[in-house]
Amino acid sequence: MIGGMTITMDAAGRVVLPKAIRQRARLKPGSPLEVRVVDGRVELEPACAAATIEKRGWYAVAVLPPATPALTQDIVDETIDAIRNRGLEPDEH
Repeated sequence: MIGGMTITMDAAGRVVLPKAIRQRARLKPGSPLEVRVVDGRVELEPACAAATIEKRGWYAVAVLPPATPALTQDIVDETIDAIRNRGLEPDEH
């Protein structure tokens, strides 16, 4: 987790996310974000890609939009490390 940072909203309601936050969250210009208020706290979260389900032979397959970035081995490894560092190993539940 990246430590808390203070940012300022402009008169039009815009905020700029610090580069370190954008990089850590893998946000690119134009990335869709969901925004909500939870217990008086404003939360931003990358919006989920809208997958469609297609029948291919005997199987139903989730198909993502063409612009969806590929899931790389680095992303998988970082996710596994983050889960392990939080102590959320499956056998620990």
